[in-house]
Amino acid sequence: MRATAILAIATATFMSHTAVADVKRHEFIPESLRGSWAPSTEVCKNADKSIIVVSAKTYTSSEANCTIVWVSETAAARGPMYSAHLQCSKPEQKGGKTQSNIIFFPKDNNQISIGSRFSNLRNYQRCSASEPATTR
Repeated sequence: MRATAILAIATATFMSHTAVADVKRHEFIPESLRGSWAPSTEVCKNADKSIIVVSAKTYTSSEANCTIVWVSETAAARGPMYSAHLQCSKPEQKGGKTQSNIIFFPKDNNQISIGSRFSNLRNYQRCSASEPATTR
């Protein structure tokens, strides 16, 4: 009876630790996510407003200019996922800044899904480093 109780406690302890995801907090966007991202390579060539530019401490899109406050990295089956906590200002907004979160889910070095929630992740392609500076 006592052995069964000890085994039950040990199993419960082990299972509760394995169910918790390990989250690492970073100050900067990982280098592998930095660069210009667009829904397609054609958009990169046309310097379209759909381009998202990510640097170590900024996230810029046609909708907002944001500063990275912190980045959370979580292990996933296909590699790490990242969630950036941002402080943003919108072009049409005067003064105040808003808080926001953006999810980055890398597929490979040149493809990524980006969105504010899992339900609205969109696929993006990396714009080539040889594209004109206006797209970067």
